[in-house]
Amino acid sequence: MPDCQENSRNIIRGHGLEWIDRITVGYLAFPIFLFFLWLEPLYAVGAFLLMVYGVFYTLQGPATGLGISRRWLMGLGLFACVWVALSGIGHFVYANTDWIIRDAVLHDLSVLAWPPTYADSAGIFILRAPVAYFLPAAAVGYAFGTSAADMALYLWTALGWLLVLVSACKLFDTPRQYVLCALILTFFGGMDVLGYLWRYGEPTLGEHIEGWGRGIQYSSNTTLLFWVPNHALPSWLVTAFIIRHWRHTTLARTAPLLLTVVPLWSPLAAIGLLPFFLLGLAWRRDSRLLFSLRTCLPFAPLALVMAQYLGMDASSVPHGWQMEVFPFMFFDVFALWYALFCMLEFGFLVLLLLGILRISWPLGIAVCVLFFLPFYHYGPNNDLAMRSSIPSLMVLSLASVKALLQSSHAFIRAALACVLIIGALGALQEPARALLEPRWQARNQYLPEAIRAENPRAKNIFAPHYFARVSSHGVQALLRKSTPMNASRLAERKGLAF
Repeated sequence: MPDCQENSRNIIRGHGLEWIDRITVGYLAFPIFLFFLWLEPLYAVGAFLLMVYGVFYTLQGPATGLGISRRWLMGLGLFACVWVALSGIGHFVYANTDWIIRDAVLHDLSVLAWPPTYADSAGIFILRAPVAYFLPAAAVGYAFGTSAADMALYLWTALGWLLVLVSACKLFDTPRQYVLCALILTFFGGMDVLGYLWRYGEPTLGEHIEGWGRGIQYSSNTTLLFWVPNHALPSWLVTAFIIRHWRHTTLARTAPLLLTVVPLWSPLAAIGLLPFFLLGLAWRRDSRLLFSLRTCLPFAPLALVMAQYLGMDASSVPHGWQMEVFPFMFFDVFALWYALFCMLEFGFLVLLLLGILRISWPLGIAVCVLFFLPFYHYGPNNDLAMRSSIPSLMVLSLASVKALLQSSHAFIRAALACVLIIGALGALQEPARALLEPRWQARNQYLPEAIRAENPRAKNIFAPHYFARVSSHGVQALLRKSTPMNASRLAERKGLAF
């Protein structure tokens, strides 16, 4: 990861952005235009015009080329297509079980009127989830069917992973550095295999081993791509963008746009990115630009609408202090698990990095975030720690590339390589599982149907991290009124008990 002072060679002076930055911003912003179709026509037109003006103003100015040769771009593109195919997206190989639910979200967005609405004896519910990742593929599915949506989601994900690889490689200079960057970025992860060995013993090939930490998990990059690209892609893209534009005027110019669009991809990713935005901006120099009417005004009402949409019934999602899920003897139990988790997931790595690199603002922020995230949980599977940690782990992966390239200490460099290889063993479990387990096709299930099939004993199929009750106030007054899909009749036809 380059020092902040070195970033000037990676960005164009003045107001312009490089083409990779423009494509990245467009990739993240495009689903937001589709989300406006969820609004009543008058509000949708107003939101569309504000967004067009805001994006145009943000991206205006001169631009340079991609800064990477066409040969390397084609090579990275081929690698991105192959690696995403191994993830199970598109169902070319085995897909992890989380894709039962994600396929159902894509299915409903492809076949139901926007916004998708559901009804059963418990009431009427609206799909309330960060849907940006799915919307482009869902639009294809709306026009050409669910099979086309499945293929479109694969291509959309491959494009996102390619943008991540190119954005990261542009922080370095030579083909050798590009290769090292791509490899570390792909296989970067904590030493989960040691934690799993300590708790459970030797894992089988293809077994998911990253959940050993008793309610706390920092996932490897491959795991994130294979399981939750909707959270990972915006985290990686914006982290690389912030590092490349650290304390530069272009970050102040683009921050309102990025902070508006990222939450609809992943609000938890936005939480993890916020400290990097706050300290990556040159506040004294750029505060007037950041809060100018042309920079902020187009995005302020849009950000408010999306925040209210994502916040519907959000307080119903399970949350609390992580210590509460441990036995009553805090210092004997939680403190032990916390210390072991931190050392294996990032502690040893950080100690080696500090033996090579001087501390930088991004690296310091990343370490602090990773230390503090385990203390609070949000979501049924402690999603806060798993998803808000992604930007900080991205910083550590880029710092690892720089450390291996710069270190003159053979012992420290060898130790760092060993830590990274041990971390890669956990990541390699994911493609191994994809090739060993039998492939299955998308089931074309509605979301309530998929939730019930996955958990037949669930008391509530309209879980608050996916649904909110329909009401006539707040942001729901701006949304289109769609005919609810009758979940009870679907259950009777499918033989399920909702």
